[in-house]
Amino acid sequence: MIDCEINPLQYTNSPLVIPTGGDTFLYPDYGETTLKFNAGDTVDLICPGRRLVVLGSQTQEVVQATCISNVRFRILGERTLWTQVSCAQDPVVSSRFTGRTCESGGRDAEVGFSIGDGRFLRVLQVCYDLDSQSPLYSYYNLTASIGDNAKGTPRPQFTQDTGFYSVGSQNVNQLYTRNVQRATINNLLGLPASSTKFIQNGDWFFLARGHLTARADFFYPAQQNATFRYINAAPQWQTFNGMNWNDAEQSTRDYADRNGVDLQVWTGIYGVATLPHETTGTDTGLYLYVDSNRNALTVPALYWKVVYNPVTRRGIALIGLNNPYRASISDNIICTDRSSSVTWVRWNKNNITQGYSYVCTIPDLRNVISYVPNLTVSGLLV
Repeated sequence: MIDCEINPLQYTNSPLVIPTGGDTFLYPDYGETTLKFNAGDTVDLICPGRRLVVLGSQTQEVVQATCISNVRFRILGERTLWTQVSCAQDPVVSSRFTGRTCESGGRDAEVGFSIGDGRFLRVLQVCYDLDSQSPLYSYYNLTASIGDNAKGTPRPQFTQDTGFYSVGSQNVNQLYTRNVQRATINNLLGLPASSTKFIQNGDWFFLARGHLTARADFFYPAQQNATFRYINAAPQWQTFNGMNWNDAEQSTRDYADRNGVDLQVWTGIYGVATLPHETTGTDTGLYLYVDSNRNALTVPALYWKVVYNPVTRRGIALIGLNNPYRASISDNIICTDRSSSVTWVRWNKNNITQGYSYVCTIPDLRNVISYVPNLTVSGLLV
């Protein structure tokens, strides 16, 4: 018999609900919108880096709650309704290197919430390349309950984390602004600084802050906000970001929701996008940061997404071309296209402006990109 039942998304400032002493997030069961507990069950209620408000008074960062009945819990010795608990402010997001290495000389990093008692609630993992100042890939777990996630919450600004970037006198946010990226790209291509040949003034032809792991891939508002870190982003043409890649992300969430399965998802970048130099016609690599010593903040040639069901060991690799000006896509077909075998991905795959896209097996993609995860794959995720 279920004694307590709460809506964890009742308010945007509801605390995170964590197993007592644990470091994982609790989600409603598939098809449900509430968390359910038996009488006597305990959980931790957490506002990372902030204080909980219990019965109108600010308390500590973490409190233990014991189920009594309905929405009643014993918290700090008092019978308390779930609706009488909130966070005083939005949780504080942390990004940090773990001290481990990852593929291709990358450094392992994680984004999440640091708790004062030593726990770290990871939201997503990043393999980060210090030389290019770019993520090679991100990783997260997609819950089967994603269809009932928080929607319409305020969109935060991107944050540049300490220790990840060295971009001279400017910060990463400035490098992404339309005027600065236009000047940088035009200088590489031998164009006047103000030319709008490639970086235009409208809604589509510019380089957006392209999430690797998307905001909507998470259940809780705090998790969604945690995705707005520059180490979880790379320059992505908005024509691709808002069209085919957005469709790939939505299709992946819909698959998890429709089939009631938890999925493991890696999203990465590969290669360097090029455009022809105005004078020489030579294909020229694109970057958002250029100085006399190095080029960084690479504009990727391709984005890739590996979606894997660890139970059935079926998986798929989704690949998209990040260049709306590319005349030919032949150089960017790096593995055998298996799109005809997959019906759940809904995109306008052959449209170059929207991001020419295709499907491969995971092992086939890994033969080309060494930092694609090495997984045991029994077949395509169909």
